[in-house]
Amino acid sequence: MDYNINNHSLRKETMKISSKVLLVAAFAVVSTALIAGTATAKNTLAVANGQANAAANKAVATTGQTTGAQKLTEAKLKVCQNKEAAIQKRNDALTKMANTMLTKFDSIATRVETYYTGTVVPSGKTVSTYDTLVADIATKKSIIQTDLTKATTDAATFNCTSDDPKGQLTLFRTDMQTVKQDLKDYRTSIKNLIVAVRSISGTTESTSNSTTNQ
Repeated sequence: MDYNINNHSLRKETMKISSKVLLVAAFAVVSTALIAGTATAKNTLAVANGQANAAANKAVATTGQTTGAQKLTEAKLKVCQNKEAAIQKRNDALTKMANTMLTKFDSIATRVETYYTGTVVPSGKTVSTYDTLVADIATKKSIIQTDLTKATTDAATFNCTSDDPKGQLTLFRTDMQTVKQDLKDYRTSIKNLIVAVRSISGTTESTSNSTTNQ
């Protein structure tokens, strides 16, 4: 009888201990799961925060680049607009200079032609190449007028918002050089006439000098 009681008591104590062990084990499992879950959650949160920060930094960098590009574009536009105004002024100056020189050269050429037809020819002297020289003067003058009109048109159409403002600027500079060279060629053609007339009369020295000094 005593043995059975003791055996029964032993079984009860064993069950209690087993229950406690199971509870401890279960708690350990739950704790481990909670800790693992918390770590995973922290890692996930950290990754999410890292991605968000990276995206924010990228956005800031992109905004900075955009702002910088806009400032650069605005600066270039301002420079271009200044050049646009300068081109108009230079074109006005070129037109004024060309017209002034044309007026002076025309006056000289007219005086030489008048002298030749009114004085030299009646004296019985002629220049065999006279008609060719006069025609060359007319051709050179026409070229000036054509190129000057082109320069004026190109200057008027210059625009900073066009597809190729740099190309337009280069074109205008070329136009200016062309007109200046045209004026030199026109002066040379008048000189050639003066030299030819003087060679048979010797009385156009003052007219020749006035053209040479232009």
